[in-house]
Amino acid sequence: MATDDTGTGTSYAPVTGEADGTAPAAQLVINGKLNYGPVKPGSVTVLFGNVGEFRDDGAGGLSGSYEVSGEAKTGTGTIDYDTGIWTIVLTQFYPLQNAQAIVVSYAYAVGSSGAATVTSTPGSTKVSIYAFNVIQEGNKLRIVDNNGSVYEGGFGSIRSTSGADQDTSFPTYADGDQVMGQFEASGRSAANIGVKMVGNFQATIAGVSSSSGGTTSMRLTDRRILGTWIEVGGKTGDLNGQAVPIVVSTTTTTTP
Repeated sequence: MATDDTGTGTSYAPVTGEADGTAPAAQLVINGKLNYGPVKPGSVTVLFGNVGEFRDDGAGGLSGSYEVSGEAKTGTGTIDYDTGIWTIVLTQFYPLQNAQAIVVSYAYAVGSSGAATVTSTPGSTKVSIYAFNVIQEGNKLRIVDNNGSVYEGGFGSIRSTSGADQDTSFPTYADGDQVMGQFEASGRSAANIGVKMVGNFQATIAGVSSSSGGTTSMRLTDRRILGTWIEVGGKTGDLNGQAVPIVVSTTTTTTP
């Protein structure tokens, strides 16, 4: 759930237990990158298995401790809140004894109403796009970016890991099912460049419940947009964003 606890009008969505690679043994400098951003200062925790824990200080610094041969050692580092790139330097002569899985937790900025947020760096036009508001009506799609530019298109095929979508009349989804819908949308960016976006919206289904009236409610978690930004002239970029969970309801009716 996105919350505004800063008084700035910015809402943040929490990420817990995100895998961020492996911290190798016998190495003093360890790097990683958070999947989403911009990151909320003061929200970052980096764990090296069960032997190390580091937190950010809200000003771009990381500090914490880890264990070597039963003794506590310290480490310091940095975190870039815009890019999500972090670096931790361990105590000299005391690297990790064994490789450890890196797990991170943090919060990142989202747009209003859970709009997907994308970590972005200005390109040649110097106009950043960091959020999309997505409006869906049936298979029609309307995407509005944070600059007010509009892109219109629609959905193609929809697939799920369980294959429930193959029953087009009455698809039945279950907890843990992953659903993916192909999309395409076109418009003009704030830099007045013709753009086409192609890719997928995807989500994980949780908390499925049905009533006797034929209404099914589902909670969609881990909602993401993944795709490619294609400009007239051939320039391309990656789309990678995430939105907060929502609850949707569908009603099945039978007609003669």
